[in-house]
Amino acid sequence: MNLLTKKSGLLFLLAALIIFSCKKEPSRIGYSLQPPDLQTDLKFNDSLIAQTSTVLVNDSIVTSKIVTVNSSNTSVLTNVYGLVGQSKDPVFGRITAKTFGQLRYNRAGSFGFGNNPVFDSAVFSLLPSGYFGDTTSASRVDQTISVYQLSGTLDSAAVYKATSPEIPYDLGKKLATFNFPANKSVPSSYTVRLLDEQFAKGIIENGITSDAALLNYCKGVALVAENKDAVVRRFYLAPGSTTFSGIRIYYHNDQTYSSVTLNFTYNNPKFYTIEADRSGTPIAGLGNQSYGAAITGNLSYAQAGTGVMTKLSFPGLESFLTEMKEGEQIIINKAEIVIKTDQTNSFGYPIPRMNLYQTGENGKMLKLNNISAAVQANGVYQYGTENPANSYFDYVNKLYKFSIGSYLQAVADKKIVLRPFLVGASETILKYNDGTVEGGPLNFYSLDRSVLKNDPSIEADRIKLNIYYTIVK
Repeated sequence: MNLLTKKSGLLFLLAALIIFSCKKEPSRIGYSLQPPDLQTDLKFNDSLIAQTSTVLVNDSIVTSKIVTVNSSNTSVLTNVYGLVGQSKDPVFGRITAKTFGQLRYNRAGSFGFGNNPVFDSAVFSLLPSGYFGDTTSASRVDQTISVYQLSGTLDSAAVYKATSPEIPYDLGKKLATFNFPANKSVPSSYTVRLLDEQFAKGIIENGITSDAALLNYCKGVALVAENKDAVVRRFYLAPGSTTFSGIRIYYHNDQTYSSVTLNFTYNNPKFYTIEADRSGTPIAGLGNQSYGAAITGNLSYAQAGTGVMTKLSFPGLESFLTEMKEGEQIIINKAEIVIKTDQTNSFGYPIPRMNLYQTGENGKMLKLNNISAAVQANGVYQYGTENPANSYFDYVNKLYKFSIGSYLQAVADKKIVLRPFLVGASETILKYNDGTVEGGPLNFYSLDRSVLKNDPSIEADRIKLNIYYTIVK
């Protein structure tokens, strides 16, 4: 910061004092303590007006082979969920989700069914893990989800996105049907008898005992909901020690009774698609392309999983930070963006954790090593991806707060060029030293949604950038 070493300690003492004492009028506490040759001007600013628009950034929503770097710089595989169903949101439109995946055996290498194997029965199991849609039971409706055999092939080398084309499936080859009554709680594990037992019987009778032979026998399955506005359900697809999503076949041979399981394992290809129909909603103009035209107004929108984000900028901020008088320097003591939300419509849940994403010269999401570049936490190198300045939804005050002091200091020091932010659901999985994982990358398995306020004519409803700063002369 180009401060003299002798004065740095005192300066940061003054900075600490101003953080805790600054109000609308800058505090004068500490002025009597400063040496006569060090001139400072302690200030507060919240007058910068924010500009917002709603944009669509759905070309980055990857739903297969999701490997995310956590805060411990460790790669974590997180493609363990599938979304299936249909839901009509009065604000965000109708969402239709389908899941596609290969099934593989729950053991390494090939094996045998023993002497004279005989098929007994087969079941299909799913592990429900929440839903997105109308959260009031009075408005929810029954839902049916069916499992079909694929007629098309999944590419094991491909990276599939929410907007990728569907894999063709055969409506004449239905393996299972799951019914979800609206008035009943969903079990943690849901198992139904296989409708097409000949499918499972063929595996036993033909001695299909390797993943390669299984893939030749069955290209995979599609999980598809009936065409009815209900909810979009989430399923956990990674196999556990005792539970699983997939097929279990029971059989016996000359020696014993046994079973074999066909799972959606971690590494086999699987993904889900999301189709959005926003006609008749406030954001109908977004369409379904990667970067839709900006939708502006006093409200803006963000939704996990669909790429709906708010573009946020503060005209005049860069000049405020960089255009100092000769011999002056600005020190950012504290800075935060405060965004209030409109909870008028209670359909669905607000996004629990949001990030501010950086944009590049083209106005699109800035990528570093194919990872979205979020504004980093205070005290962290700002051109990173591993330590985003997360904002957690304040359920009491119904708002988000982003702490961006280090980022603005980097702008003031001309290390970063200030460009508009994108406000959207977190894409970073947070893993702590005790092994716990928080939330995961919400953009990759969630449909939570938030409506953000920004009415400059109403003080309580405008987005505020509160900056506590010191001018060193």
